[in-house]
Amino acid sequence: MLNAEPLLNGIATAPRERRQEGVRIDRLSGTAEIREQIEDLAFATHRDVLAALRLDRLTPARFELHEYLTLRWIRRGVAIRYLLDSAALDDASIRAYVRQISAAGAEIRTAPGLQSNLLICDNRSALLYTNPEDPDDGAMVTTEADLVAVVRGLFSQAWKQATTLGQLAEVRLCLEPTDQQLINLILKPGKDLARARELGVSLRTFHRRVADLYERLGVTSRTEAALVAREYMRA
Repeated sequence: MLNAEPLLNGIATAPRERRQEGVRIDRLSGTAEIREQIEDLAFATHRDVLAALRLDRLTPARFELHEYLTLRWIRRGVAIRYLLDSAALDDASIRAYVRQISAAGAEIRTAPGLQSNLLICDNRSALLYTNPEDPDDGAMVTTEADLVAVVRGLFSQAWKQATTLGQLAEVRLCLEPTDQQLINLILKPGKDLARARELGVSLRTFHRRVADLYERLGVTSRTEAALVAREYMRA
């Protein structure tokens, strides 16, 4: 669990004199101000992004912005590491999104009970939300090198302890050899009738097994199933 509350408290009590000496700690309030700051950070980011996210607590507008920036970073070759709360993957739309950006190159790990939303860009700027329950409630952003290093250290520690998508799939699915065989067939080109013959079952039985696998994977299409399978086989 990543909890940045002690760090936030330290920032909140930072003397105003330090800000005048060049230490940059800005308080942000309101959706518009936070969004503008995130867009500014995104524009200036060229190397890597680290983030702890509660995707299930983002408003539709904030989620849309997050998705847009993520895909833009990926197209620009920015390395991405996202730490997500594992409970968020119970939502089908979030699962689909996570699979999409994972397939595009983002590294995703999960942790239970994640209590922070934070963003670190190019190891130069860190944005921390003051209320994990409501990302629009307020945030703070700093370019102070020592504070950014502390936040990055917290993230790195949580990242090492987190679960990869492949490991999560293995735990949740408990895939048997027959499941793996079915996954391999799904990934191969060809028609379902040929796949059923290769398994030695009727077409109806094949469709029933595929439907059962989809349900356990939490997917609704062969494309989504393939993405989950690739994550599992990379683990």
